[in-house]
Amino acid sequence: MIPVNRQSRLLVCYISGLDIRRIDSRTTPFLAAIPNSYPWTRFVNVPSNELFPTLVTGVSPTEHGVWGVKLRPLGRVSRMATLLDRLPDSVTTTLQGCLHLVTQAFDLAAVPPRRRRHFQITRTKYKRRNNRSEALFKIGGVPSIFDVVGKERSRYVFNSSPDPERHVFPHLCMNPYVLEVLELYSLDRYQQWNLDRPEAVGSFYSRIDDFLRRLHAKCETTGWSMMIISDHGHEPIQASIDLNAELTSLHVSEEAYSYFVEVSSARFWFHTEEARQRIMTLLSRLGHATVLGFQDMHRFGVPLCDASYGEVFVFLDPGFTFFPHDFHQGLANLWLGLIDPNQRSRLRDPRHKGNHGHLPHVDVENSFVAFLDRSFEATTQLGNIVDVGPSVLGVLGYEPPETMKGQQLFRQREFG
Repeated sequence: MIPVNRQSRLLVCYISGLDIRRIDSRTTPFLAAIPNSYPWTRFVNVPSNELFPTLVTGVSPTEHGVWGVKLRPLGRVSRMATLLDRLPDSVTTTLQGCLHLVTQAFDLAAVPPRRRRHFQITRTKYKRRNNRSEALFKIGGVPSIFDVVGKERSRYVFNSSPDPERHVFPHLCMNPYVLEVLELYSLDRYQQWNLDRPEAVGSFYSRIDDFLRRLHAKCETTGWSMMIISDHGHEPIQASIDLNAELTSLHVSEEAYSYFVEVSSARFWFHTEEARQRIMTLLSRLGHATVLGFQDMHRFGVPLCDASYGEVFVFLDPGFTFFPHDFHQGLANLWLGLIDPNQRSRLRDPRHKGNHGHLPHVDVENSFVAFLDRSFEATTQLGNIVDVGPSVLGVLGYEPPETMKGQQLFRQREFG
């Protein structure tokens, strides 16, 4: 597709975990000055820990299909799988974790095989970080911004280094690309394990702010425009809830229900009426939580038409997490704490120090997008996450595909 009226090349800097509430003139002077200097707008998220597919396709998770896990019919279980199920979960998840380290293609390794085989895993995090095309192009059959611009003229760069200036800065704003999308993940990960250390977090924000300032200067000298996207913040953890222990206390057979527990949310499918009644009674008494049926999710940008993604959803209030959850594995926690200094707090306590993934109306889920080009203006003060994809294409002069449901958040100023 040829651009209608392309303005320039565009670098999209997607900073996972950049908390709008932590931007101030002292620690982040470059970011703090943006609202008074360039067009920007806030946008409303969907309740998910993986927002990238929605950002780049401009459709809800129900349309691109990436929203954690789906329940799939359980076929005949092999004799080998039955024997494997007799091993302790710590053994089977360790084996899965080792397979992930070797192949980098095995997701949700901490979920025991006896439960994991119930799920169709729709997450794309590992796929896109390992340059798997299905994570960037035609996601769930839906075209993304990369499809529109073209594989030869666009690229995605993932970086989790705490020092992006050294590791990624020299390789950005390169020909022959029209669109580069840089995802910085280090801030997100750092806050997960260090949000109880305010001074350290402030210092990390300052480092990211300085990187963005230098990157913007490079864009201006090389003829590129720059867009900055934040997806959510992080809330300090007050307490954790042991949902597994609560479920065990009910003495309901695991064959009577399926469940998937994330750090701040959980979803359930019931296979017997008894399991439904007893677990729903438990969930109704659970503190600091909102319990929703799948029909209720349309109010939060996820219009589910059936229970395949979950029959019942539980979202915790900010500051609360489930622990243990389906991303925790003892040996993996030890390994990550040893190899990464920024995750060292795992060795003291394997529970997150900060997290997100709550319902989108809470403060921690506040997000924004800024376009650092004074020849444009914002079209609204509050948009939606599905507006980001068409906005990226719009400033480049490309016509968004019909699949994209959102509006364009920026338009060219009229000078008269």
